[in-house]
Amino acid sequence: MKIINSLLIVTVIGVLALPVSNLLGLNAENKPIAIKPTAASNNFADVSRILQDKCVDCHSPGMTRMPIYSDLPIAKQLIEHDINKARARFVLDKAIYSGEKSFTPLMLARLEQVINNNTMPPSLYLAMHWGNGLSVNEREVIRTWISDERANSSWSNESSQQHKGEPVQPLPLTADLNSEKVALGDKLFHDNRLSGDNSLSCASCHGLSKGGTDQAKVSTGIRGQQGPINSPTVYNAMYNLAQFWDGRAKDLQAQAAGPVANPIEMGALWDEVIIKLKKDQGYTDSFNTLYPVEGLTKTTVTNAIAIFEESLLTPNSRFDQYLKGNENSLNADEKEGYALFKQNCSSCHFGPALGGMSYEKMGVKKNYFAMRNGDLTDTDNGLFNVTGRESDRHFFKVPVLRNIELTYPYFHDGSVTELSEAVRIMGTVQVGKDFTENQVSQLVAFLQSLTGEYKGQSLSTLSKN
Repeated sequence: MKIINSLLIVTVIGVLALPVSNLLGLNAENKPIAIKPTAASNNFADVSRILQDKCVDCHSPGMTRMPIYSDLPIAKQLIEHDINKARARFVLDKAIYSGEKSFTPLMLARLEQVINNNTMPPSLYLAMHWGNGLSVNEREVIRTWISDERANSSWSNESSQQHKGEPVQPLPLTADLNSEKVALGDKLFHDNRLSGDNSLSCASCHGLSKGGTDQAKVSTGIRGQQGPINSPTVYNAMYNLAQFWDGRAKDLQAQAAGPVANPIEMGALWDEVIIKLKKDQGYTDSFNTLYPVEGLTKTTVTNAIAIFEESLLTPNSRFDQYLKGNENSLNADEKEGYALFKQNCSSCHFGPALGGMSYEKMGVKKNYFAMRNGDLTDTDNGLFNVTGRESDRHFFKVPVLRNIELTYPYFHDGSVTELSEAVRIMGTVQVGKDFTENQVSQLVAFLQSLTGEYKGQSLSTLSKN
């Protein structure tokens, strides 16, 4: 009996160790598909073959290619758990790996990180499926394709040739916006009449001389009321996939409407705000000219504010200058910090604003809330408060990192005042690494190179005036 059991174990281990391609029962729908690469994807056919061979079984909904042991009780549970986890992070549907749809910048960033860090396929999977890892050549093929995709993005137009494939791109010097609407939105943004008692404006919590924030743990609203959450920066907010930490506003216009009517923030009624503004002949004339059909309404007021906020770009940081070809704009420590950043942080903080384009769990590797002093609050639930899905609990919109040295205190709860401490905590709870003092110093040095300009003036100087 012992001999039979041993043979059975050896047989099972031998089967599990075979390449998946030898175990999969393919149906007609799951045979390799034809590739329709776009002009920007010169080597996408090679990438697609790698993805179809090594990745789609866990990351593509509807796939039925499963190993012969997949219906065994324990194996079935493990496989379902791993597949659900994989598809929650990265989805490769047929339109994507056939080339009919483009990879999003988020998908490129996430794919690049696991390729560079050699974390996919997972080590446990490879222990059971020898020979199914990505080869050195396959990794290089995917890396080169990702770089080419980024180089063909409009975001990289101003990057020097050697930096066009970077996960981060320069901010544009200007935005193509209606200048008269920008000026009108600017005036409204700074107008205290948008609050219930005429004491606060949008700029009260988003000071343009304070990195677009109020540099306070939580914001102070009408009648001195304390809000429950840290005020995010309004600079470069046009790059956010949604607004507020929990993403409850779909865009800048929706966000502009919220604080005005919030009883803890600006404490006003929109109908009363419009009545006050209509008493100002200058406003009435401007709205009749710029919005001839609607005139002065809640919709047009929030639209003008949103257009102004779209203009709040902070380009020409030293890092932007580096991306555009000035290698001397960063020193050695800052360049080392950027290398560390790309290795550890750029799957979440990518694009022109270095973030704002995805939701991520606060505490991927370690429970942040267990480390933090204080009880959990409703705001700690993050995206869960919007969707009601348990899987979204503690997920937050990734903050942009532009001008990060000025947007303290950090995190949604404003619990950390020092940038170096924020870097340490992120290393621990998000990446699972204890950065050395030298690494922290280099990362901080890089992050400080992200401080840009507003209307031609450095935000560092602006904050001192």
